[in-house]
Amino acid sequence: MILCGLALIALSIAVGWLAWRHRGVPDGKWILRTIVAAGPLGFVAIEAGWMVTELGRQPWIIYGVMRTQEAVTPMPKIAIPFVIFTLIYIFLAVALLFLLRRQFMKTDEPASELITKNV
Repeated sequence: MILCGLALIALSIAVGWLAWRHRGVPDGKWILRTIVAAGPLGFVAIEAGWMVTELGRQPWIIYGVMRTQEAVTPMPKIAIPFVIFTLIYIFLAVALLFLLRRQFMKTDEPASELITKNV
């Protein structure tokens, strides 16, 4: 979890430094590939943090100090935040699809023609 966070911070600093040095968004092949490869690191950090939190309770349960039902985080009315987060994610997914479709439909020329024009 910490390693993922540090890697993302280092990548952000590197991209910021390159943007400042070249007075624009860095578009080198290696930096773009690195950014894409680092994309899942945020999710990995979240899942690793959750595992550390939940698995940290297990030694106490295993050694008989605490029962499993006592180790569960009490959360009354858990359905309310679950429904709210689900609705937010559905809304964001629909908005993303709408914006991506609008962006792709705006371009009249095929991608191959755009690439040859810019070269």
